[in-house]
Amino acid sequence: MNHILNSMIEAKHVDENVCDEILMEFDDYLDNVALKHSDFSEFPPENSRVAEFFYETMNTSKYRNLWKVVEMLLLLSHGQATVEKGFSINKKVEVENMKELSYVSQRPVCDYINSTGDSIHNIKITNIMRQKPNF
Repeated sequence: MNHILNSMIEAKHVDENVCDEILMEFDDYLDNVALKHSDFSEFPPENSRVAEFFYETMNTSKYRNLWKVVEMLLLLSHGQATVEKGFSINKKVEVENMKELSYVSQRPVCDYINSTGDSIHNIKITNIMRQKPNF
């Protein structure tokens, strides 16, 4: 918890003056909730959400500062959204028997269109765009 709080202080997400309270709340939570209730050892991750579980056990006035920290941790990006979005875009532009070069070249076009805030499905394809380039 000390390492997490130090990182959050550096990122200016947590006020340094509140850290002692958070650490005391964390110790109390471990001693009086986590270690004494069977909910923790019997938590079924396959059909329950961790965020809801912590919300139910921690979102009280007694642990309000600790809950704010845990909530921020639960909201952190896991870094897979960009990758998954890329797979989704590839699937949208995929056509059977497409040559690899055209498949690879369509991807930057889709990325650019998405970066402008528009959708690849809203772009009007003109006859000039359909013509084969003279390289």
